[in-house]
Amino acid sequence: MSLLAAIVWVAASSQEPSESPADRRSRPVRVQSDVRILIEETPKEEYEYDYYEQQQPVEYRSGTPRAGSGVWYHTVCRPQEEERVPIFLRSQPSVLPVSLSGTICIPMITVTADRKIFVIGHPRSDPIITKPVLFGGGSSDSVSSSDAPLLYGPDFDLLVEPDLSAWHPTRWLPAETSLHLYARVLFGSFEVFDTPTNLQMYCLGPRLTIPLAKPSAWEFALTISAGPAFLHTGIGDAVGFDGGIGLRAEHFFTPSFSFLAAVEANLYFSETVTSFGPLVNLGFNLSW
Repeated sequence: MSLLAAIVWVAASSQEPSESPADRRSRPVRVQSDVRILIEETPKEEYEYDYYEQQQPVEYRSGTPRAGSGVWYHTVCRPQEEERVPIFLRSQPSVLPVSLSGTICIPMITVTADRKIFVIGHPRSDPIITKPVLFGGGSSDSVSSSDAPLLYGPDFDLLVEPDLSAWHPTRWLPAETSLHLYARVLFGSFEVFDTPTNLQMYCLGPRLTIPLAKPSAWEFALTISAGPAFLHTGIGDAVGFDGGIGLRAEHFFTPSFSFLAAVEANLYFSETVTSFGPLVNLGFNLSW
């Protein structure tokens, strides 16, 4: 038994003692830090290659084995780009700001026609004669007739550029001057030369919005619009010009939802048709 006890004692004494918490705290700690740097160069002189990029990054290490740091360098070299010509229409973000409003207009519409197409007491109604003559040209011996109908319809307004002052050609404009594209359809009826008829007016063109004031959640702006327009009636058609200048007020409930109200002095004219009067828009602006 004494021999067996001696063997067990020798085996136990040959093993390393277990590590205490104090020994673990005194053990040296290895600290490493890596930083990766991308250096982009733009040479001013003529460059040999259109594009050069360092194939492999270079590492520079410093410090000791216990506390060391490494820095990785990766160099990209490109020639200077020539000054680009400003693009008039830039790509739009995913947000699509569209205003939809209802339009009411009471213009004075004046139609000029050749006196020869009328027989006293019996106005002509033949569309083959009336259409080309009444809205197409007439002569020096002409007469005119006017009416002030009530016109109504929808008005669509799409924001194309929110700030034209950021463009080089239009930097003279006030800050946040925006460019819009509008489309309008007006319906109604009028009577000229004792002939009642229906009409539709289709308008399309750019609209400039110049900010005037922004108190609290309100925004007030000056609007200028101009573009081609097509007038269709039961007694003839006319292609002309539509333009207007007015004031626009917009109240924002959220950044993407607002109420708008606008009043405009609107003018339409073609070779033989003239329309001028006030135009009112009431509607909402939505963005999604």
